[in-house]
Amino acid sequence: MISLRLTKLLAGVLVFIFVFPGFVDSRPQAEVDGWTVIGLFVREQVDIARAKGTINDPYFAEGLTDLVLKRFDRQLDTELAEHAKNLTPAQRETLKRLLVSDYVSYFYQKSFYPKNSKVLVVKPIKVASVKANGKIYDYYYAPMSSSIPYPIHWWVQVNVDITGGSGVDSAGYSYNVNGNNDLFKIVVKYTSSEVTYELHFHDEDHPDPSLDKIYDSMRCFIYSGRDSTYGCEDVESIRVEDGSIVFPSTFSTYTECGYILCHEVSQTYATPFPTHGYGVRTYSSSVEIYISNTWNHLMDTMDTNPDMSKVWYYSSWR
Repeated sequence: MISLRLTKLLAGVLVFIFVFPGFVDSRPQAEVDGWTVIGLFVREQVDIARAKGTINDPYFAEGLTDLVLKRFDRQLDTELAEHAKNLTPAQRETLKRLLVSDYVSYFYQKSFYPKNSKVLVVKPIKVASVKANGKIYDYYYAPMSSSIPYPIHWWVQVNVDITGGSGVDSAGYSYNVNGNNDLFKIVVKYTSSEVTYELHFHDEDHPDPSLDKIYDSMRCFIYSGRDSTYGCEDVESIRVEDGSIVFPSTFSTYTECGYILCHEVSQTYATPFPTHGYGVRTYSSSVEIYISNTWNHLMDTMDTNPDMSKVWYYSSWR
């Protein structure tokens, strides 16, 4: 009798499952936006590259950008559709690449952050403004700790990146920017043998105003929690170890190869869609980091905009 009842009960359960197969699926599901899916894919590719030992490939970030654009083309079109209605097809493609390259670069940089590090947060304070040789030099003071290895004293930013304005850069590219892209915070993550400098800017201005507003709103949507007072906060980083400064996808110089020869390309402030380069420079205590060689804050120890006025940030170590 018990066996018969149990058989009928199980049969009823099976009927319920087969008659109502959508019962579980009909329950509310958490929505996952396209950028979250892309972020998971990018992190997976970074982890694979680290496991294979190819993470320091200077072409990795740009190669991954190309892969994301190819694999997630439809999803990206969907994500941009609502925001880019008034853009031309060419502008939409430019915007798509700018957003993806920035997103890939962000996760790539974070993969190099030191583990179990100490953290120091510094906010530069303006102390002087000097005019010399027709150029304006603003000086900022940022106190650091002497326990941090590889101190960097000088950070140099193109003046128009802060004040705003229009003109032509050293390579002949035109720009019309809002400014207010000040370096307002430096987060220092360090151990006894290495240090990562995470630089926070209020915003980054694309030199084409018709793209910049949409670019800002999309970035703040992608990076929830970033400050949006002046557009959308930009975060870039470099690290120093073993006597070298490493620019992980934040290098303003990249290598371009033809059929026979390769040559270095030094990008300037208003380069329309900069390539995120990977580079290494020798460290010295007197080194200067030019933090806005391009409008999206790609850097180098060399100035690619020598004819543009600068702002100088001085980090004091005590």
